Amino acid sequence: MKKLLVVGVIVLFLGVSVIPSTGNMVFNDDTTPPVTTCALDPPEPDGDNGWYVNDVNVTLNATDDMSGVKEIKYRVGSGSWQTITGDNGSFIVDEDGNDIPIEYYAIDNAGNEETHQIVKIDKDQTKPDIALTLETYKENGIWYILFTATCNDATSGMDRVEFYMDDELVCTDDKAPYEWTYTVPFISNVIGLILNPQSSEENITFFALIVIITNEHDSSSVYSKHFNATAYDMAGNSETDDISSPCYIPPGIYMFQHLTFPNNYTGHMGRFFIRATFEYAL
Repeated sequence: MKKLLVVGVIVLFLGVSVIPSTGNMVFNDDTTPPVTTCALDPPEPDGDNGWYVNDVNVTLNATDDMSGVKEIKYRVGSGSWQTITGDNGSFIVDEDGNDIPIEYYAIDNAGNEETHQIVKIDKDQTKPDIALTLETYKENGIWYILFTATCNDATSGMDRVEFYMDDELVCTDDKAPYEWTYTVPFISNVIGLILNPQSSEENITFFALIVIITNEHDSSSVYSKHFNATAYDMAGNSETDDISSPCYIPPGIYMFQHLTFPNNYTGHMGRFFIRATFEYAL
């Protein structure tokens, strides 16, 4: 009877010892950390100069040949760590920034932790700011309109400004201040007393003792024109601002100053007297 009892106890002990505890499995032979790959969608920047201009979908896939992947950790920028349970998952990067770090690593079921991996992206989906203004001024008897586009882009930075007249590109400026000068097209009737007239292939210059100038505007060339400017940042985002047609350019009386006109006049210009018509154009 005692022998049977001892044998039964031994058998029971052996039976308990060979039953594995599946809830707390230990993988003593797994000392290799998992490996994670990162895929971006779009796979390449969809803007200019290496910038993304839309949200980026990030997919992480981890593999481990022995104990399997328990979870993947990741964070975007200086944000808090997030957890993906299992060996794969996706998330969206929707913030703007330069060199945004995407940091990630996986942990297997044996507790091995992968070396932290980092992928950086440049992302700017915000349009630049632009404000278009004009200033009318006179120089050497010629009227001009100076258009200035005040622009700013906080992320990728400014690239260029394109100026348009009646939807036709007339100027591109890639350095601040972003400006374009428009020579006002009109006809000037000039009469008065002058000194020292000089002419070149392009211009007529003289010293006005007293000169009266009356302007005959072509209303279609001044009042009906539409002006606008488009600002582009380095990522390719753009924003447009427009402005109403410029104001009327008044005639005037000019005394004791040098005046310059285009060399296209009709009429008379002598050594001391002028009575001529000049036509300005772009």
